[in-house]
Amino acid sequence: MYLRRIRDQVTRRHGASFAEVGYQDLWQRSRVVLAVASSDLQVLEETLDRLRMYLDGQEWVLGACLTEVVDVDA
Repeated sequence: MYLRRIRDQVTRRHGASFAEVGYQDLWQRSRVVLAVASSDLQVLEETLDRLRMYLDGQEWVLGACLTEVVDVDA
């Protein structure tokens, strides 16, 4: 239920892509990847900040959060 709520919020409200990539066999733990694309770095950073605030403000425990920005033109 929590993963469905996270997926719905990040995809609909924040425009991010969502994938569960680890711990599928465990009941109370999961590893997910969120991806956001933008042509403007400032918009990207604002979206990532909103996503982080959403995740931090929920009733689950966010164990770790790693952010990586990739420039595809480089």
